[in-house]
Amino acid sequence: MEMITVKGLKKNFGELEVLKGIDLSVQKGDVVAVLGPSGSGKSTFLRCLIDLEEAEGGSIYIEGSPLLEEGKYIPKKQRRELLYKMGMVFQHFNLFPHMSVRDNLILAPLLHKQGSKQELINKANEMLKTVSLAQKLNDMPKSLSGGQKQRIAIARALMQNPDILLFDEPTSALDPELTGEVLRVIKRLAQEKMTMVIVTHEINFAREAANKVLFMDEGYVLAFGTPEEVIDNNKSERIKNFFAKLDTK
Repeated sequence: MEMITVKGLKKNFGELEVLKGIDLSVQKGDVVAVLGPSGSGKSTFLRCLIDLEEAEGGSIYIEGSPLLEEGKYIPKKQRRELLYKMGMVFQHFNLFPHMSVRDNLILAPLLHKQGSKQELINKANEMLKTVSLAQKLNDMPKSLSGGQKQRIAIARALMQNPDILLFDEPTSALDPELTGEVLRVIKRLAQEKMTMVIVTHEINFAREAANKVLFMDEGYVLAFGTPEEVIDNNKSERIKNFFAKLDTK
């Protein structure tokens, strides 16, 4: 089943063309790592998928239903219903600092009337177990490490039972020793066949956890295939030069 289908997606910021006709098909259970140099349009592409940026052209389908079709968006109420199939984890956690971990997790589901408060607290406990932080339910964000905050953000995204998870550079704001604990959680979700699209600069993680790699440069898709095809055995000089500058082994 196609979970995400993108055709000819275009996005401009003023006169600057950021996305120049992106095509992508994500199947159920795919883990797609989005790689490429800074400024290639990776984060903008992800933000268009979840409607944080409005595209100028192209089509986006979520589980076969159009979000954007030939440059025209569906009505906002229908958009919200469709977008609730996806969860997003941001680079900088975006936890509410004045709320406990528990309240950060249950806020959105309460607003969407997805259960009673006690039911959602019980669910929050289960989601925290998923990210190995069950003991942090009543803690405040200021008492958590960066890695713990990001794992809480993943638990918060899981609270809505998404079919798809999007990650925008989930480890780039973390110290190296905290990166591993977040990547372990994402790898575990991958093993459980959660459909994910992950913008990342962690090449080894992409090789190990993703079954597909999308390589972007200057608003174009230069390659899409398995990690072996894109990272290890690509014939494109541009892509080979990019990976040659990195320690990918």
